[in-house]
Amino acid sequence: MTKNNDLKTIWKAVLSELEISVSKPVFKTLFSQTFLISLSEKTAQIAIPNPVVKQMIKTRYEQLLINALQKQTNSTLSLDFQIKDPPHPKKNDLGPLFKTQDTTDSNPHHPQDPQKFGLNSNYTFQTLVVGNSNNFAHAAAQAIVENPGHAYNPFFVYGGVGVGKTHLIQAIGHAILSKNPSAKILYVSSETFTNELVRALQQKTITSFKNKYRHPFCLIVDDIQFISGKEYSQEEFFHTFNALHMAGRQIIITSDRKPEEIPQVEERLTSRFLGGLAVDVQPPDYEMRIGILKEKCSQLKTTLDQQSLELIAAKITTNVRYLEGALLQILSQSKAKGQQPDISFIKQFLGDKAQPNQSLSPNQIISSVSKYFSVKRQDLIGKSRKAQIVLPRQILMYLLRTELNIPLKKVGDILGGRDHTTIIHGHDKISKQYPENSKLRQQIIHIKQNIS
Repeated sequence: MTKNNDLKTIWKAVLSELEISVSKPVFKTLFSQTFLISLSEKTAQIAIPNPVVKQMIKTRYEQLLINALQKQTNSTLSLDFQIKDPPHPKKNDLGPLFKTQDTTDSNPHHPQDPQKFGLNSNYTFQTLVVGNSNNFAHAAAQAIVENPGHAYNPFFVYGGVGVGKTHLIQAIGHAILSKNPSAKILYVSSETFTNELVRALQQKTITSFKNKYRHPFCLIVDDIQFISGKEYSQEEFFHTFNALHMAGRQIIITSDRKPEEIPQVEERLTSRFLGGLAVDVQPPDYEMRIGILKEKCSQLKTTLDQQSLELIAAKITTNVRYLEGALLQILSQSKAKGQQPDISFIKQFLGDKAQPNQSLSPNQIISSVSKYFSVKRQDLIGKSRKAQIVLPRQILMYLLRTELNIPLKKVGDILGGRDHTTIIHGHDKISKQYPENSKLRQQIIHIKQNIS
């Protein structure tokens, strides 16, 4: 067993390694309050301040942590995380997620109407279901409400279609408005930003445009990826961003992918996006899907029995929009037919068609992978050995197996007559990396959600 002084020295070196490997907000929030409890030949026991941080480190940074420890100890270790407070935490060093927060909307009747700021009255923290897929993003959002403009600025939320990004960011707007009723919140899509900029140029009202976008207390911009390739919009957004940031105003942005993966965006703008905290939101897991269905039923003032909820949650797995859409269709059709939306009706409604991927073809998956990575379809399924084709092809192997359950030999035939051992290697490589590689996971989710 390693002595305490040695543990401190080793952990200090590990933290120094991590500090240059992750962004400052991530390091401060996830790693600054960790410490090494014990170290044996096979296991490193690490203290983590709370379950949210533990989950985030395990799912996103565990391999990075293992690599840093291995450099210091020259041995391969497994990690044992323990929830434990730091021995002598310094108040000024605590990240925003460690502060006691209360973002409850204690005054739902705002002096200002949230809708005039573009906020949907249903998208609040009270109606947001929190689970494994969004717990870190939710905790960061709460920290922003406590200290807007300073906790995480900008706050960049990325994830696939229909996973709840818009709900989360609008909930921040509602909560800020509840705490500060005189605050000016502005929620827009990047398409609206671009359209209004074009109109301002045409009508020579650019000063009014700048006044609108450069003075809110909190600017929330949805789907920033649509600014891709629009040079003048990027130029104006860059100056808008700088004006707000220098004034200590909160900036919140969403995208369907990481900042650095948005194509045709100026590097200086990407660097601004990466200057705060970027978090991803994943599709909801089974338990979270049940919670979402219950919340939606509550909003609709209706009830379904647990068995029915479990059946819908088991069948609809892609995203929140599909899930809520299926529930609305079930309720409306049962009402139209004068039937109760019981388990038998739901079974009949869902049938075998609930899973969107059951009607997929290999060609659709090939096209989606080809489009996402901007590679030629023939290179992807042909004999090309270009380095940039390797990962897309392995992801294609993985998706053909997991989404369509195609036999190994047939996958090999689709991919230019490749041997089944090559298919096994490609599939297994992606399967192994998927749980711990957030970038890869986001790429696959995006590909699946954009299959047409």
